[in-house]
Amino acid sequence: MRTFALIGALLTALALFGASPPAAWWQPLRQLKAWHWNQKGQHAYRVNEHEKAKEAFQKARSIAGEHPVLRLNEGTALMALKQWQKAEQSLRAALKGFPPEQKREQAVAYYNLGNLYFAQNRWNDAAKAYIAALKRTPNDWDAKFNLELVLRRQKQPPNQQPQKPPPPPPPPPPVNEQQPLKNQLQGRLNAPWQGERDW
Repeated sequence: MRTFALIGALLTALALFGASPPAAWWQPLRQLKAWHWNQKGQHAYRVNEHEKAKEAFQKARSIAGEHPVLRLNEGTALMALKQWQKAEQSLRAALKGFPPEQKREQAVAYYNLGNLYFAQNRWNDAAKAYIAALKRTPNDWDAKFNLELVLRRQKQPPNQQPQKPPPPPPPPPPVNEQQPLKNQLQGRLNAPWQGERDW
């Protein structure tokens, strides 16, 4: 009987001093609130309200703390706002936060970094980022295409101006819709950035 009491006391002491404290009851509510703000940010990003998206992602991060998905989303919104330095910091923080087995999320962060460097004409950095993305997701055709563009730019002599792009195709015939060309191109105008990620 004495042995059982001693073992029970020892287990109680280990539980009190060696175990981490139980999660507070409000933690799931905080996560839900952060998820809500993340969803609001995603919606704002999809309708091209990038400033609102950035603010929503930052609000979610202030609630949930440093979460790599939130940093990735924030960096993507900052890229759309052309705040390159802050976007790079957010994307690099996201890369540090993803565990090694989350290769898809890492690939998206590297792809967005490549786009960020591409927009700044930092060809070597862009090539490295796209290659890192392709190491994680080898069948990513967008990353392959962008890497090809970067490699072509690197081969151009520094004093040679890039060739002019071909003229845009003629507008479609008029229809009973206001600004039909804008509506048709809406999806393409968002192109090189990969969008935000959910939890």
